[in-house]
Amino acid sequence: MMKSKIAIPLCLFIITTIVAQNQPIADSLKTIINLQKQDTVQVNALVHLSRQQTQVDSAFKYVRQGLLLAQKINYRKGEADCYLQIAGINRNFLNDYSAGIQNLFDALKIYGDINYTTGVAETHLQLQGWYRYIGDYKNALMHAFACQQIAESNNVAGRAFTFEGHRLNPLALAEIAETYIQMNQLDSAEFYIQKSINQNELFNGSKWNFPIYMLGTIQNLKGDYKLALATFRSAIPLAIQNEAFHDTLQIYSGMSTLFKNTKELDSVIYYAKMVNESSDPERETHYWLNSINNIAQAYKLKGNIDSTLKYTEYFHHVKDSIFSRDKDRAVQNIGFTEKLKQQEIISEQAKFKSRLQFYVFIAGLLVLLLIIGILWHNTLEKQKAKSKIEKAYSELKNTQSQLIQSEKMASLGELTAGIAHEIQNPLNFVNNFSEVSNELIDEMNEELEKGDLKEAKAIADDIKQNLEKINHHGKRADSIVKGMLQHSRSSSGVKEPTDINALADEYLRLAYHGLRAKDKSFNAKFETTFEEGVGKVNVIPQDIGRVILNLITNAFYVVNERKKLEQKSYEPMVTVSTKKENDKVIVTVQDNGNGIPDSVKKKIFQPFFTTKPTGQGTGLGLSMSYDIVTKGHGGELKVESEEGKGTTFTISLPLDQKT
Repeated sequence: MMKSKIAIPLCLFIITTIVAQNQPIADSLKTIINLQKQDTVQVNALVHLSRQQTQVDSAFKYVRQGLLLAQKINYRKGEADCYLQIAGINRNFLNDYSAGIQNLFDALKIYGDINYTTGVAETHLQLQGWYRYIGDYKNALMHAFACQQIAESNNVAGRAFTFEGHRLNPLALAEIAETYIQMNQLDSAEFYIQKSINQNELFNGSKWNFPIYMLGTIQNLKGDYKLALATFRSAIPLAIQNEAFHDTLQIYSGMSTLFKNTKELDSVIYYAKMVNESSDPERETHYWLNSINNIAQAYKLKGNIDSTLKYTEYFHHVKDSIFSRDKDRAVQNIGFTEKLKQQEIISEQAKFKSRLQFYVFIAGLLVLLLIIGILWHNTLEKQKAKSKIEKAYSELKNTQSQLIQSEKMASLGELTAGIAHEIQNPLNFVNNFSEVSNELIDEMNEELEKGDLKEAKAIADDIKQNLEKINHHGKRADSIVKGMLQHSRSSSGVKEPTDINALADEYLRLAYHGLRAKDKSFNAKFETTFEEGVGKVNVIPQDIGRVILNLITNAFYVVNERKKLEQKSYEPMVTVSTKKENDKVIVTVQDNGNGIPDSVKKKIFQPFFTTKPTGQGTGLGLSMSYDIVTKGHGGELKVESEEGKGTTFTISLPLDQKT
């Protein structure tokens, strides 16, 4: 720090001396100043150009150019604007909330250093939204109040980053209210939304719609349905005139919920479908999901079973589709606070080092210009080389840290998403059949009161069937949990003489009919070649059955995927065979799917590795199968595959196994 304090007065002294004694050099300095002004315009243009891009690569390309140029010419406001734009890219394109929040803090620090009030207020406003999205309401409120106080004291208007041409104070008040709504503190929410409305912010000559329909949401949550309905209806034409067309989706979603509360089922369906059938409902995922659920509930109350099932399934499909994205975001933010502190320290050190090098460079440059050009040139080259080495070393360290963190987060994310998705389906069935059984019990009681024993018995039979299904899916969930735990602990099963042919045949048919039950369009041929002299083998039947079932299910999956692509020209086929070979029994599962690439073949027995789409596999099946065969039974599990022709898995079990 002492060097930089000395360097600045030294630079000023040298510049003053040069200007006083040498007019050509003074003219050169004026030219440099004019070029710097042009560079600041170029930085602003690059930021604007980045905001216009729809592809992440192009957006990053322009904003990085702007950031490097801003740092080069020490254009602090432009540097902060670039960080603000990079934060937006991390959120909108990459869902990287950890990196995005760090970018916002970088921008906030610079805006504060240069006392740029508008930038400080805008950055606080963005931070509150990001923290609310990840459920950190305390920090969300802290930044929202900071924005509101700055905006109110300085009458701040937004730029293109936020609320262009309009005051930030009413927006900050509305955002505070929205956070309180999510915290279910409705009185506080109503207080701040009313303050926002009283600001009377205008868009296109009309009132701003956002705080109006937020007020309707609060009234709806408080049970004042008549007043809420009037408020929602008054907000619709405002949203249209404000050209906030996606806000209308939020209003219609709120109206469908309101009508569900008042049991006006046709209105529930009408307004919910307006959201569901809009051109881009996924942009408002929360309200889209809420509307689908409202439709399903309305049809259920109307007794329309087909439509109820249709929209219930659709609801779970949409929910699952955004489930993994939300989980990815949640995983990214694990330990974020500690990481943020570390990055702030590193960032401050890097900026100090950069400033120090800049001042030393300028001082050295001016002194060397005064003394001799050749010496200046040599020194400049050395400085550039040093800067490149330091930058390369810094990038290497950062890349190494990011790779280590990415590996940890990827493993945790796959495990979390896999377990949650596998458990969710049976739980959905348990919940749905439980609700239906409850309703059937009410109906049975009504029939008993009427004396209609025949109808009551029929309902009782339905209840029994539902309970059987609940039991079935409960056991299914239990088996999934046990399956997840199998990989981390050895089996406690007892080996017993088992007919391998019968076991393989049983699980072949179980796999086939199980897939048919899930997907009626699934169809594939299968053949068996069982050697009669195989006899019985001393194994744990449940464990070996699980291995065979897993291999056959995978085989059916790959041939079905190939059938979807090739249609008429391809006939899916799975073959299961057994034979006795010396002192071993060989079980083979063969398919004529697309085969496995050599690069993938090396990883297929690793835990959590899967080539299936997200949500369709946990990556534990083959790993667990390998452990059962090799560690549990002293056998071998091998794979042979040829791309475009198919894959063969071979289980080799010794005949002289001991119990």
